[in-house]
Amino acid sequence: MMLFRFLLGFVLMQLSTLNVCFATNERLFVSVNGPLVNARLDPLVNPNTCSGHVHSVFGSASFGSSIRKGDVTDDDWEDDTGKVNQTTSNVVPNLSMYWAPSLYIFNPVDDLYYIVPTFSRAYYRIRHPNDRSVINPFPRFLRLLAGNAARTTDWDATDPTEEGHDDISWNYRNNRQLTNYQEHGDWAYLREKTLDEIGSKLQVEMNINFPNCLELKSNGQPRTRSGNFRNHASYSNPDATTTCPVDFPYRIPTLNLEVRYNLKAMRAILDDDVVNNVTNWRLSTGDASGAGAHADFVSGWPEELFQDMLDNCDDGKALNSSVVCPIEQYMNQTRDEMNTKTVPWSNPVPDEIVSPVASLPSGGCPPFV
Repeated sequence: MMLFRFLLGFVLMQLSTLNVCFATNERLFVSVNGPLVNARLDPLVNPNTCSGHVHSVFGSASFGSSIRKGDVTDDDWEDDTGKVNQTTSNVVPNLSMYWAPSLYIFNPVDDLYYIVPTFSRAYYRIRHPNDRSVINPFPRFLRLLAGNAARTTDWDATDPTEEGHDDISWNYRNNRQLTNYQEHGDWAYLREKTLDEIGSKLQVEMNINFPNCLELKSNGQPRTRSGNFRNHASYSNPDATTTCPVDFPYRIPTLNLEVRYNLKAMRAILDDDVVNNVTNWRLSTGDASGAGAHADFVSGWPEELFQDMLDNCDDGKALNSSVVCPIEQYMNQTRDEMNTKTVPWSNPVPDEIVSPVASLPSGGCPPFV
């Protein structure tokens, strides 16, 4: 009887935990972003010059070595006629910019590094079903950075509070699998997989949750940046109430950015065993651990549109039969069409080859062309 009560209690505890997990991940909608460019550009950390490593960029075609508020602003956003090429997002009024380190695979046959094709899916979530009344749209030109680009060693899974350990995990996937940043914040568990196991997957995914609480300025408006693009933002408390820390009271949705690196496409270029061997993987920073995962976000959402989606959308569809979810009109393409959307882009970039290369691009900045 005691064993039965123990097992029953354990099962109930697990179910309770699952209920909390599901409740704290209500999905509003997704913006699918095709690739824009792979280049040593980072207009937040390294404006007007080269960044220290190559980034894979998604979103607004205004992206470049520097950005201004006007680059992510369209006051006439309600009329999207002829604007399909202003962003690689399937949601045409979304002028947001997203970027993350490129993933390279080293080929020991020719001693070259090859960049992995990619796209991203930006899920916007609320952490609890009752949060809609207290969550605000993203303020225009909000700038955020998550992750630690300088990291090159595995995280200590026994110490999730280790400095710089944001909510970032890695998935290798055909379909969604549950991972968490404490145990899957690097490639350690992937290195334990067999070549056949990795070979059975189409993509490897960097899964990043950005902070969802903002600091307020003295005038009561949300702060949209700080010197390191981190200190003005924080994560909500990791419990069922999901309240914000007292110093960061302005609630916004959680941006859950999935950066998908296409392993299947690489197997058409390199030998399968080369692609499936995790020890050949390198982030563009030179990191071979995966713990250096990071990403940047600049919001280009019209606040009125985002408020409409907060009020009326649930998983990209109407919240109920009496309302209309404005994003539904942008979801009539196939998944492949959304994943591979490209647009004309000709902003200046460093004059260098980024793939294939004998060494990962870094160091001095060549002229822009």
